[in-house]
Amino acid sequence: MRIFAALAMNDLRSVRRDSLLFYMTLLPWFMVLILRLLTPGIAQWLKAAYNFGLEPYYPLVLSIFLVLQVPMMYGVVVGFLVLDERDDGTLEALRVTPVSMTDYAYYRIAVAVFLSVFFILASLPLSGLASLSVLPASVPAAVLSGLMSVVLVLLLVNFAGNKVEGLALMKAFGILMLGPLAAYFINSDWQLLLGILPSYWPAKAFWAALAGETVWPFFTAGLFYHLMLVFLLTRRFQATIGR
Repeated sequence: MRIFAALAMNDLRSVRRDSLLFYMTLLPWFMVLILRLLTPGIAQWLKAAYNFGLEPYYPLVLSIFLVLQVPMMYGVVVGFLVLDERDDGTLEALRVTPVSMTDYAYYRIAVAVFLSVFFILASLPLSGLASLSVLPASVPAAVLSGLMSVVLVLLLVNFAGNKVEGLALMKAFGILMLGPLAAYFINSDWQLLLGILPSYWPAKAFWAALAGETVWPFFTAGLFYHLMLVFLLTRRFQATIGR
């Protein structure tokens, strides 16, 4: 725990010094505020102007903006911290300190998962679009979102050489939003093909939770898929660091 506390304090200093990372840690809370203040008004306007009810699509709105977008942001923040530490030689220095690379990896995974899960469970009722009663059923989806955040961290540190390349890769992550968006409107088993995208499983588990349907098949499949990706990407990162 002392090691984790020391690493956490170092991360706080790094985020405070970097305006981009500081902004990205605050942006999710602004998104919650915007959803709470603007969505009801937009729903009323659509109903009055076009006789279109937005309320049935609240699960889609929540999944895109909170369940998926937020873990993406936190994954990028943690990934950028790792990229900075790799560029600064911090990862090499860890080899001669009491902090092992395994401890470091566990810490990074724990941070990405905790931030994502905590924010999702806190933001759902704060958004005004979901009640407290959905939180217990939403836990599996939040856990999958946390693991998706870890996958994004590993994608960044494996395929981005620096933060500039990381920003370009972050834009490519936008495709992760398209899969769940398409799946929401596909009423057949063909939508399972979109499960190749990590974002499909937390979104699907979340929709099932809000609809009162069985969550565990999607959680189990998503858990296995995310853990497989984490394992493969971690192995690749360890091989890269070892060279």
